[in-house]
Amino acid sequence: MVYLSLGSNLGDRFAFLQIAVGMIAYRLGNVPHCSPVYETPAWGFESTPFLNACIAIETDYSPMEVLSIVLDIERFLGRHRPSDQDGYQARTIDIDLLFHDQKVIDNKALQLPHPRMAQRRFILAPLVDLAPDFFHPIAQQNCATLLKECPDPAVIHPHKKTLFPTNPQKYLAVEGLIGAGKTAFAQALATAINGRLLLENFVKNPYLADFYKSPEKFALQVETFFLEDRQRQQQHFFAREEKHPVVADYTLEKSLLFAQMNLQEKQLQDYTQRHQEITKQLPVPEGVVYLDVSVDRAGNNIKHRGRKMEEELSTDYLRQLDKAYTQWQNATTLPLLVLSTNDMDFVHNKSDLYRLLYRFFRHHF
Repeated sequence: MVYLSLGSNLGDRFAFLQIAVGMIAYRLGNVPHCSPVYETPAWGFESTPFLNACIAIETDYSPMEVLSIVLDIERFLGRHRPSDQDGYQARTIDIDLLFHDQKVIDNKALQLPHPRMAQRRFILAPLVDLAPDFFHPIAQQNCATLLKECPDPAVIHPHKKTLFPTNPQKYLAVEGLIGAGKTAFAQALATAINGRLLLENFVKNPYLADFYKSPEKFALQVETFFLEDRQRQQQHFFAREEKHPVVADYTLEKSLLFAQMNLQEKQLQDYTQRHQEITKQLPVPEGVVYLDVSVDRAGNNIKHRGRKMEEELSTDYLRQLDKAYTQWQNATTLPLLVLSTNDMDFVHNKSDLYRLLYRFFRHHF
């Protein structure tokens, strides 16, 4: 078993802890247990209080691989470790490797067990909640005894919120209105969980620009191309078996949703039959994140990103699409997480992106 200590004293402290737990579960391995969270005074410098916790991990990664991955998670969450002469600093996230089974390592890059854990109550208290009998191979004592004999006088307090272990999904998809930011969030989520990106090739559709100008005339061509192109793309993509999770910026149910909006009755009957034949051969997302944005906000996003083919996209069409997506949310059997993004700019504002990721990692599909 591997044990990590987590801490944060900048920004939304609890959110950073929860995001870190989720990223660790996706990148390192199963997180069967999270300790209670404690509020603790800053150790070794004057600053705002920390929230601290410990987690257990089941992983096949070596100690150096674990260290490399947790440092990358820290960087993603805005942590930049100072040099030794800079001293301690406030940070959005701090992840320390405490134990990797009973391994003992002492080199410039890594020391195991953590060399200062016996002097730090903010580490030992949550660790004892998880593993009181875990044996320290150098101190020759278990964790409960180390806490009992800890010289640190700090007073720590239980926090009201509880961390949720994350159950990683192998295939996730992002849905929403045109202009909701599906691709941007899919890219950020894939980075967070070290996933493979599956992005829609909308620019390849030779009928799309004409469709926005004259929907009735080009509806069948545009929807048929999308369906067949998505089929080819997914067949090729999923032919490779990899351990990394997949994050797509569309679902195949989207094809049917748009067809129901745009096609005539006879066209829709033929299209629906073809859609059923195709989808039963392809994997189904284990979770779908729906980015809920108003029509006005989606229209502004479309305007600001400046894609020429979208210049003819009308507000009325977006309203019809929004209504269709609302009906789809009520009808789909896919596991769904709806995230409102009207008050966010997660493309340009990291704080907003962290808010979305926090909501994602607090959810269980």
